[in-house]
Amino acid sequence: MTILKYCLSTLLTFCSISILAQNGPAIIKDLEGFTNVRSGPGTDFEVIDTLFKEDFFYFTFDEKTAWAHVTAWKGRQIEGFIHKSRIQELKSLDNKALKNIITTVLDRQRTLADNFRTAWKLKDSLAYRITIKELEHYNDTKYNPILEIIPHYFCSTDDTEIIDQFFATMWADKGSASEMPSFYIGDCFICKPDLIIEQLDKIRDKEQKNIILDHIEWGLMNHFEVDEDGNSNNKEYNKLIERIKKASP
Repeated sequence: MTILKYCLSTLLTFCSISILAQNGPAIIKDLEGFTNVRSGPGTDFEVIDTLFKEDFFYFTFDEKTAWAHVTAWKGRQIEGFIHKSRIQELKSLDNKALKNIITTVLDRQRTLADNFRTAWKLKDSLAYRITIKELEHYNDTKYNPILEIIPHYFCSTDDTEIIDQFFATMWADKGSASEMPSFYIGDCFICKPDLIIEQLDKIRDKEQKNIILDHIEWGLMNHFEVDEDGNSNNKEYNKLIERIKKASP
């Protein structure tokens, strides 16, 4: 493993969670700050785990009851049932609350990525093992879920502060092998290319700008039908790719 790429050991597991559970990510809505996860849809079923207010999870409603099946990743996969009244989907939060959550996660991701890079540069093997474990865990439990929300938030608010923070996080986390940031910055570019280009033009570091442009291009290639040579008959794709080329330093 090198500084250029670090593997996310549970990324495939987490991606499968996102696909299988169609709603979310969500947080709990409970005055006590936690809710019990039960083995079945009812209070007579065994408590098998607990979700706290900072935990992200995915859910599907049980149409026959007032309960929902939930799936979360907390260093291990958690599956069970919580009452529907305890679910707060992130997309349904007001913009101020949602921005606060996104900002908090991006800030923490940058800090962990910086800690990992510092440990590698110092050749501190103990710090390296600790920081990479922390970084991978945070990717799985917080960063990857919040990435899904960023295009929803940005495309409805035009909030370039979040895009600047996203750019900074991708730059700090450039050692990651995850493609998920590419997918979601690509979605942001599709809906608001002018705003993304404006923010890109403010970046003076050529390497940083090129890394972000690569993320966007890869995101576009995965969004549209593109052949193995990177070519497509889709007019929108070709128009957007041309804008990426013009933005290159």
